[in-house]
Amino acid sequence: MEAVNITCPNATKSGIAHLIITQLLSPLMKSFCDINSVYPTDRSSEVFSQDEEYDFIVIGAGSAGSTIANRLSEVKNWNILLIEAGPDPPVESNIPAFWPMMFSTKYDWRFKTEKSENACRGMVNEQCVWNKGKMLGGSSSMNAMFYVRGNPKDYDNWEKLGNEGWNYEKVLKYFKKLEKVETEYSDVNAHGYDGYIIVQNSPKAPLLNVSFFDQMVIDAVKKLGYPYVKDMVAHMQSGITSSWRTTNNGVRSGTAQAYLATITERTNLIIMKETIVTRLLIDGKRVYAVEVNKNGKSKIIKCKKEVVLTAGAVSSPQLLMLSGIGPKEHLEQFGLPVFSDLKVGHNLQDHIFLFNFYLKFHTDSKKYHDIDLMYNYLTKKVDLSYSFTNTLVFFDSTYRANEYPDLQFHFNLINLNDLFIFQFLTEMNMKPEIINEIKEVNKNATLLGIFPKLLRPKSRGRIMLTSTDPFDPPKIFHGYLTEKEDIETLVRGIKFAIKMIKTGVFENGTLFLVNVPKCEVFETDSDQYYECYVRHFASTVFHASGSCKMGPKNDPDAVVDSRLKVYGVSGLRVADTSIMPNIVSGNTNIPVIMIGEKAADMIKEDWSNYDVRSEF
Repeated sequence: MEAVNITCPNATKSGIAHLIITQLLSPLMKSFCDINSVYPTDRSSEVFSQDEEYDFIVIGAGSAGSTIANRLSEVKNWNILLIEAGPDPPVESNIPAFWPMMFSTKYDWRFKTEKSENACRGMVNEQCVWNKGKMLGGSSSMNAMFYVRGNPKDYDNWEKLGNEGWNYEKVLKYFKKLEKVETEYSDVNAHGYDGYIIVQNSPKAPLLNVSFFDQMVIDAVKKLGYPYVKDMVAHMQSGITSSWRTTNNGVRSGTAQAYLATITERTNLIIMKETIVTRLLIDGKRVYAVEVNKNGKSKIIKCKKEVVLTAGAVSSPQLLMLSGIGPKEHLEQFGLPVFSDLKVGHNLQDHIFLFNFYLKFHTDSKKYHDIDLMYNYLTKKVDLSYSFTNTLVFFDSTYRANEYPDLQFHFNLINLNDLFIFQFLTEMNMKPEIINEIKEVNKNATLLGIFPKLLRPKSRGRIMLTSTDPFDPPKIFHGYLTEKEDIETLVRGIKFAIKMIKTGVFENGTLFLVNVPKCEVFETDSDQYYECYVRHFASTVFHASGSCKMGPKNDPDAVVDSRLKVYGVSGLRVADTSIMPNIVSGNTNIPVIMIGEKAADMIKEDWSNYDVRSEF
């Protein structure tokens, strides 16, 4: 869409007509300006021009990194350097519906997985794409903004694996610390109300007709005997809920907006933007500096106390291995020194969900215009405040553990001639002929996507180096569906979705599956057919985790201990999704912020000689 020049060179700038037009447009422009965030300035030139030694260096300003940098800079006499590979988030980041618009831009790492026959068969070259935020806030600046903690049993299991202090009772205070819950209903004993991350109810989207379809989903699930749970965050169980979002009156509340834009006055937090950390420098067994590169110019920056690596489940293991921390045999293949022989890059996990399972409704609904959506958003904060789905279903497919669901369902409404969904599917690397088939159906039918998501995958993948060049993306072996149990769980998810459809709640809705010639050799509605379908269309939900596993010293796969210190070296911690021993049962953004909050407290405890009274 081209911008229109609304300047009127011959028009007078006085009189009643001009006054009325100004009064009409001014609130719109003010509302648009209010959406923009002001972030701390880029002080890269200052860092390059000096030889300052920093107390702490935080690598990656994502969900955990922004949190840690904020909390450590509360101590006035500590100098914190936060290094981010990307720029400030664009204004599109703050508008919830535009989250896929940042895919394949300078704000996205856009990693590609290695080709696999087990999964991603419906993607171009059988490669899934992992979109990861490359900007302040990281992926919290381009995710779908669901507020989900995971299940209490996830964290209890972490502690059972030997990670002291990580059970749910211990981490709950950090969930409370990060959140400012403003929902209509919440369990007051389970939530915090003065944290940085604002949590609100699902947005309204009248032009998109979302509430009508949401209610059908709720009615169908309830008809199957499952409850509607007002606060699924506090009371995780099999059932349906209206999702909570990390939004502030229709505007994203990610870590860039919440933890960084709110502390621009802190001079002891120095941020370098669009700067790549190429190597950790190790003297004997201590990490004492980092090497950075910006626009081809390199510099070594020293650290007094600790380096905290928060670059995510792909980039954190890559940087560790490039720096000589990782599997000995793999590092020696590239002629790298080995400072600590650890299973870096192993234990890779991800949530995957099944695309292209739709209900289709033939409708004569009037097509809305994008301008109508923007007008509603600017004046009422509705419609474009909708990012994906307003209902979430959690379901135990084994019927054995109602309080520990193994599947989560997302529902996506695709109105007539929808543009967003087809950009999204393109960015997910789906084959063009598949997208065209869906697009053809969508010309005359509204679609409701029913997407089951695997919460606790058994399959494991691995991150490996491609070369010793830090600018080369690493190899991602996703490992999807290598364990039969994962296939069986997703097939049970399909069967649950079919049960929902058969409740009769969806009126004139009919099942629409994409044509897959390789699956047609199997009988439709058979487990073999559904397995084939899953192997074609199950793909990432952007929750890569586990590649720098937290575990006790006697765990041969552990990379960090329960205080997130890397084994075999000093002065280095990892604090992001990569430390999860097992992925949590739900969206990962909020758990990662929790990890950041807990990591910051542990760092403060370990350097407890600081003056508490000097905190901001």
